[in-house]
Amino acid sequence: MVPNVLSHPLFRAVIVGLLYYSGAWLGVHQTITPDGIAVFWPPNAVLLTAFLTTPRIQWPLYALATLSAECLADIPAFPLWAALSFGTVNILETLIAALMIQRLTGKQFRFDSLKSALVFLVSAPAIASATAAIMGATVYMLLGRSDSSFLAMWRLWWFGDALGLMILTPLLVTLCHAVKYRLVPFKMAKLAELTLLWVGMILTGSNALIDTSINELHFHLTPMLLLPFVVWAATRFNTAIAASTTAIIAGMSTGYLVSGIHPYATTLPQFAVWQTQEYLAVVSIISIGLSALMQELRDQRHRLEFATEALKYQNELLEEKVQERTQSLEQANSELTSLNSRLKELASTDHLTGIANRRQFYEAGERELHRLKHSQGTAVLIALDLDHFKTINDQYGHEAGDNVLRQTLPPVKNNIRPSDLFARVGGEEFLILLPNVEEATAVRIAERIREQIATAKFEVPSGTTRITVSLGVAEWDQACDLSTLINRADIALYQAKRGGRNCTYTYLAGTEEGGQVDPGPV
Repeated sequence: MVPNVLSHPLFRAVIVGLLYYSGAWLGVHQTITPDGIAVFWPPNAVLLTAFLTTPRIQWPLYALATLSAECLADIPAFPLWAALSFGTVNILETLIAALMIQRLTGKQFRFDSLKSALVFLVSAPAIASATAAIMGATVYMLLGRSDSSFLAMWRLWWFGDALGLMILTPLLVTLCHAVKYRLVPFKMAKLAELTLLWVGMILTGSNALIDTSINELHFHLTPMLLLPFVVWAATRFNTAIAASTTAIIAGMSTGYLVSGIHPYATTLPQFAVWQTQEYLAVVSIISIGLSALMQELRDQRHRLEFATEALKYQNELLEEKVQERTQSLEQANSELTSLNSRLKELASTDHLTGIANRRQFYEAGERELHRLKHSQGTAVLIALDLDHFKTINDQYGHEAGDNVLRQTLPPVKNNIRPSDLFARVGGEEFLILLPNVEEATAVRIAERIREQIATAKFEVPSGTTRITVSLGVAEWDQACDLSTLINRADIALYQAKRGGRNCTYTYLAGTEEGGQVDPGPV
C-alpha cells in the first residue's frame, strides 16, 4: 500500500512543491549577500529534475505545485502579481530546458555521456536560463525596486538560475535514478576514499575561500586548489558523488560570500558575486563534463567486457565444433574434396571476366569436338578481338581497360546459348565455340555481336566511349583438331583487321586467308 502512495502523481506533486519551497527558502535566506545579491537560485533544479524523470502527463501537476510554492515563498516580500510572474518565469525556464533536452537526447535522460552533458549545459543554463532572465529582469524593473540597469539584472538572474541548475540538477537527477533502479551502495573501501576526499576538500576550502593575507599576497586563484578534488570525485566515483562534491564547494563558497568573506582582491560586492558565480560555473562544467565522460568510458568498458565474455563463449562453442569435425574423417575428406573442386573451378575461370579461360576452353573444346565427331554434328568457331584496345589502356588506364573488357560480355552472352563455349584466351581476344550451328547462322550471330558492341556506350573515367571489334569465323570440317580450327579463325580475324576492322571475315577453305561477309540483314 505504501509504495502505491509514494508512486501516486499527486503525492509526488506535493513532494516537488515542498522541495521547491525549501529551495526557494534556501535561496532567499542562505544565498543572498548582505547587499541583496543572490549567488544562485536552487529551486528550479527541483522542477527540472521532476520534468526529466517523470512522464509528461504529470508535468502540469508539478507546475501547479511549484507555482503555489513560489507564491508562498514570495508573497511576504512581493505582491501577488509579481509572485505569480516569478513562478511562471521559473516554470517556463524549466519547461524549455526539459523539452530541449528530451528532444535532443530522448525521454530517458541521464548524465551518462559527453553528449548528454553538452545537451544539458547548452539547453538549461545557456539557453533556458538566459531566456527566462529576460522575463525575470523585466518583472524586477516593473517592480521598481532595483537601482541596477536592465542588463545587470538580466545577468544576475541568468547566472543565479544557471548556477542553480548546473550545481543541483545532476545531483537530483542521478539520485532519482539511483532510487528508481535501487543501485548498490558503496563498498567500505570506496566509502573511506570518499570520506578522505570530502574531508580534504573541506579543509582546503576553509583556507582557499577566505581572504586572509590577501592584501599582502594578492593571490586570487586560491579557489582553484579545489579543482583537483572535483577531478578526483569525477574520475573515481559516479555522477552523484561528483555533483555532490560540486554542491559542497558551492555551499562553502556561498556561505563565506554571504558572510562577506571572499578570496578576491578588494572589489565591489557585486563583482565579488560575479567572480564567485564564474568560479562555480567553471567547477560545475568540469564536474559535469568529466563525470559524464568517465561514465561513458565505464559503460564502454562494461560493454567491452560483455563482448569479451560473449566472444569467449563463442570460442568455446567453436572449439567444440572443431573437435566434432576432427572426429569425423569422412566429413573432413568431403570438405577437402569440395575445396579441391572449387580450386579447380578457379583454375579454369578467367579472373577478370569470370568466363572460361584459355586452359578451360581447350579442354572443353577438345571434348566437344570429339563428341560432335562421333555424332556427325557441326560446329563453328568465332574469334573476337577488340579494335585499338591499347588506346583505351593508354588513354584511360588499365583499370578502365579491364572495365571495358567486362562490359563487352553482355552483347556476346545475349546472342549465344548457355551451352555454347565462351572464353577469354588473350588480353582482348575471345573465342566462341558454337556446336551444331551452320556457318551462315554463326556469321549472323557474329554480326549481331559486332553491331551491338559498336553501338554500345562503354563507361570510362571521363564519361563514355565507343569501341569496335573484329571477328573471324571458321567452320569445322569434322577432321581438324581444335588448335587447327582456332588457327583458321585467327586467320579470318587477322584478315578482318587488315580489312579495316569493325567487320566479320570468314575463313576460306583451302586458302590461308579469309573473305569478308555480306554486311546485309542479320
